[in-house]
Amino acid sequence: MSKYLGIKNVRHRRLETLLIVFLILPLLLLVVHAEGDQGFPTTMSAVEELCHTPQFNETIVMYGPSQTYVTKMVTTSSGLAYRIENNLYGIKSYNGISYLAFNPLTGTVCYYGNFTNVVPSAAVWSYPEAVVDGYKPWDGYPVYNIYRSNLTLPSRVIDLLKSGGGGYSWIRVTYSVAYSPATFPVDFAFDIWMLYNPHEVGAITKPDLELMIWLFFNNTNITWAEVGTTEIPIIVDGVYRNVTFAVLVSCNFPWTYVAVVPQDIGNTTEAGGWRSATVEFQLAPFLNTILQFVPLKECATGLSSIPVKNVTYLENLTMVDIELGMEFGDRLSSGAAGYVYNIDFLRGLPINEKVTTTTVTVTSTTETTTTSTVTSTVTTTSTVTSISTTTIIRQQAPMQLLIALVILVIIVVAALVLILARR
Repeated sequence: MSKYLGIKNVRHRRLETLLIVFLILPLLLLVVHAEGDQGFPTTMSAVEELCHTPQFNETIVMYGPSQTYVTKMVTTSSGLAYRIENNLYGIKSYNGISYLAFNPLTGTVCYYGNFTNVVPSAAVWSYPEAVVDGYKPWDGYPVYNIYRSNLTLPSRVIDLLKSGGGGYSWIRVTYSVAYSPATFPVDFAFDIWMLYNPHEVGAITKPDLELMIWLFFNNTNITWAEVGTTEIPIIVDGVYRNVTFAVLVSCNFPWTYVAVVPQDIGNTTEAGGWRSATVEFQLAPFLNTILQFVPLKECATGLSSIPVKNVTYLENLTMVDIELGMEFGDRLSSGAAGYVYNIDFLRGLPINEKVTTTTVTVTSTTETTTTSTVTSTVTTTSTVTSISTTTIIRQQAPMQLLIALVILVIIVVAALVLILARR
């Protein structure tokens, strides 16, 4: 009997050990998942330190005053391609460093720049970036990722907006922004080009359009071209909600310029957005914003057959790329800026959530100067009000569901072990 009891006790101890392991595993998964969701640094010193870690072994380093533009193709360990570009297009000369780095293991882009004695040539010094899909029309270098077949570029706007089109794929970016001094002008933004001629390389002209989706900006006035506001459903740090965006449209570039700028709670026309966050969104509501707002300004196409950019014209423009980076600088002589980000293109799972938004727009009255690549002239506009309704579908990201299922399985197994241990 004592031998039997001893064997039984040993078995119980083993089962209890297994039970402890199974109960600890879900906690470890949650901890690891939480660690992966932690934000990137938001101070210049911390961003600089991160960019110099050994994992960021693909780099473009430029020192003034002769270097202002260098580009490089990079790939992740999973085979995704990016083109990183260290681009100081708005600086004639400078002292300092512009350091762009890439981590192939994680697909993380890291940048910092410290500048003194800057002689600017434009209102914006720089847009260090990564071309994450398509081809940049200024230089024509292609980045085509076969794993992103749900968002194939080039593609016409009207095709992206079809049911099930690429405009309804979800883009997720986790990022942080740093700058110094506190008044230094910056904006962290997507830059998307839409061309009348989809094969155009080397020059953007009057028939074309630029869309910028700003996620954060500081000390950058947006009233120079604001024509109204719109509400767009996005996800910020896991919270799904309607966010108010200001819409800027200018016809005074060599092309038509559109920027969609967050005006969330606490934001102003000088600063806003999220300095460090994970943001998920669909392109479709932003593309619909172009169709709604640009015709109000009656921007010229430069074509005799179609004098102004109406809805039909805009629907047939071809979206050729998606870029992500940061504009910074102004008519200043010194400053520092940096960022870190990861980006994913999500196909999602068939767990849908519908959100309906109503948009009310009112035009402003004047334009003054642009904070992008070209200085615009003063233009007077009329006041127009319009209302539209949009419904979009958010598809749940697969990783979140996978983690939930794994934790559920572990808990069930742990419960079974507990039942057996009591016998």
